[in-house]
Amino acid sequence: MLAPKILELKNMLMAEASLVEKMVDLSFNGMYSQENSSLEDVLVFEKRVNQLEIEIDELCISLIALHQPEAKDLRLILMIYRINNDLERLGDQAVNIAESAQELAGNPVVNQLPILKNMKEVTLHMLKRSISAFTTEDFDVARQVCNDDNIVDDYNREITKSLIGMIKQTPQVSEQYLNILRISKNLERIADLSTNIAESTVYLAQGKVIKHHAEEMPEG
Repeated sequence: MLAPKILELKNMLMAEASLVEKMVDLSFNGMYSQENSSLEDVLVFEKRVNQLEIEIDELCISLIALHQPEAKDLRLILMIYRINNDLERLGDQAVNIAESAQELAGNPVVNQLPILKNMKEVTLHMLKRSISAFTTEDFDVARQVCNDDNIVDDYNREITKSLIGMIKQTPQVSEQYLNILRISKNLERIADLSTNIAESTVYLAQGKVIKHHAEEMPEG
């Protein structure tokens, strides 16, 4: 009786994850042109993500209360509960990016930092692989996602350093530069949340806590 409910829960989570992936991908639309601003589309997806988050939370709590699951089943429900929260926060980051992208639509300043596109691609790849790893319980892919977080952190530091110099040189367009900085910060946060999902996958598949490098800490 519990197994079908857990399958339903996983399917709901995958539907939520698919929406969030689309939100992150769409959030950049219109940034490099004056057409196809994506903010309205992203906001439509956000409403559905928020609703799914509530439904998944309620089902997780219900399953634990009614069935008192143990071992792997309990770990799975708890990880879905945690990832559900991460996905909702990922959706918020996508909305933030879409808002800034709309402000920058067609502005030539966006071409001054081509590295931002690289950062976006790596970040989106991390998100997609973190969801895929959870679906298949592939802890090797999950660990690689955690490693890739360092790449995004490096991009964010480089972009931040460059933008500080640009603002000093041309303060009259500082507002546009600050929007780019906001996008970079939100991408870095998306990478962090994708890492959270990957860490949950490792715990689910191996029963190991790797958050904050816990597995490297001495016992006792």
